[in-house]
Amino acid sequence: MKYSFPDVPAHLVSVTYDIPVQYKNYQYPFAQSQLISTPLTVILEQKITVRGCVVSHHWMFVKGPVKLLLQPDETGATLYCMMQGSIDCRINGRERVRLYQGQYNLLQLHQGSHEIFLNPGLYASWGVDSPYTLLEEMATDSFHAKKLLHQTLSKDGAPKPLSGITWNKLYQLIEDINHSTPVKKITEMQLFGKLLEIQAMVLEDLDTSGDRPYRDANSQLFETIKVYLSNHLDTRPDLAQLARSFCISQSKLKQGFKKYFMTTVWSYHHKQRMERSMQLLLHTNKSVANIAADLGYMPTNFARDFKKFFGYSPRSHRANGVSYATEE
Repeated sequence: MKYSFPDVPAHLVSVTYDIPVQYKNYQYPFAQSQLISTPLTVILEQKITVRGCVVSHHWMFVKGPVKLLLQPDETGATLYCMMQGSIDCRINGRERVRLYQGQYNLLQLHQGSHEIFLNPGLYASWGVDSPYTLLEEMATDSFHAKKLLHQTLSKDGAPKPLSGITWNKLYQLIEDINHSTPVKKITEMQLFGKLLEIQAMVLEDLDTSGDRPYRDANSQLFETIKVYLSNHLDTRPDLAQLARSFCISQSKLKQGFKKYFMTTVWSYHHKQRMERSMQLLLHTNKSVANIAADLGYMPTNFARDFKKFFGYSPRSHRANGVSYATEE
């Protein structure tokens, strides 16, 4: 998956592998980085090919409204996940559709022109372009893989994306890949196994999505927001930023979350943090300080909040529970 700038003269586009210091902390270890710069946009691109699958991660730092062209690196299906920010796109000249933060999108991009529209802000996308042969193999058992395979063979152009929510296991697998270092054959095999698992999970999720009807047009969006919060327990949510990322107002965010889940954004996030900390205390040997850090806490604040929520301290919970932890 790669981006280009159709409205920017070639002499205003620069590419370097010498990453400036202000972008270094955005890099992952799984692949080499290159920086693509224009007057309004900087893209930090990382890409690796594993057994015919091209895995890519892009950070996009956008100063003003910009249009990008999106092209796949392979002829099969493209799995495109918005990890930060929501974008509008036009697939093969059709009507605009929105790709939301916290959702995955399965697309067929082998032909036609595909446009991405960005407003000022910070965006992150993760994707994998698969070869046609892999799509053929998956089509033996998956309705949606068969559908994509038919679209690959047809001349009707790319259809609307098949979308779903990036649930926790999918998010964790993507994070595992981003933080991997496939320098040996065995680690490359492990990485390829995770890529296959991700694509099989997405197809299974799409094939069974008819069993999970949403209440109305907004319910999937708010379910996406809820799952996104569960996947990001290490930082306290900023309501203004959260609303911007999902292209809604703060008032709609507050009212909609209360309507669908009978609680506030902050209360839900806090409850998830506390329940996650309980699991980590019982089922890992991490210290209380490390668990606090994983969840974005200072140790003293974590102990205070844990005791206020459960009625006893983290150390008491670990000492009295069924723990796999070592002695601290």
